[in-house]
Amino acid sequence: MERRHFMDGYLFDPHTHTAETSKCGHLPAAEVVDRYVRHGFSGLVVTDHLHPEYLSRIDTDHDWNKVIDHYLSGYRASKQRGDEVGFQVLLGAELRFPENDNDYLVYGIDEAWLRSNPYVCCMSAREFFQKFHNQVLIIHAHPYRDGNTTVFEDAIHGTEIINGNPRHDNYNDRALELARRHPEYYRLAGSDTHQSGDEARAGVILPERPADSFAYKTLIGQHRFHLWSPEFQSFVDTDEEMRKEKQK
Repeated sequence: MERRHFMDGYLFDPHTHTAETSKCGHLPAAEVVDRYVRHGFSGLVVTDHLHPEYLSRIDTDHDWNKVIDHYLSGYRASKQRGDEVGFQVLLGAELRFPENDNDYLVYGIDEAWLRSNPYVCCMSAREFFQKFHNQVLIIHAHPYRDGNTTVFEDAIHGTEIINGNPRHDNYNDRALELARRHPEYYRLAGSDTHQSGDEARAGVILPERPADSFAYKTLIGQHRFHLWSPEFQSFVDTDEEMRKEKQK
């Protein structure tokens, strides 16, 4: 099933969670997919949480491969349902490191990458960036949520300027100002779906359907995307203005 959507592109949500993997996720993976299909999206990225607290619950045998087996359960269930209905499901991750509660969306990964980098969430944000910045795309999720003031501006490739989750004070305006200070940043938008009512509030419009997380990373890296969010249309408009200004 082909879904052309807005500006003759494909609408994807790059920030979603599943109940199978994320403790805070309340929607089963297949239901998340079905909801996005009904909203006219072409695909999504599963970015379940991977952080020390998750390890404390799951890694009882200190076996990283078992951790990843569990971690991928939400993605696999999403992918299975997506394949059944002709909907693209990509793999990402939302990492958090021991130093604070900042969250980082990571794209350009696959199962092999996860398995070959054990306990990747147990370093610092800057250590992660130093080690992997040439391999993956690192986007700060909701950098100022709930009044956060510590942002490692030298440890990311970009930031969400639109986090659509309606149950948090996301301070998207401050995230936009962060992006203004760093014109080199990629500016992204995502719904941050965890439960009913979170879905389909923000996303990106792509010129083609990426085959995998690596292809998605490439499209973002080439600036071949536009933001989408009826809930935050003024931010979408501002992003377009910033694009035009940079092209002058």
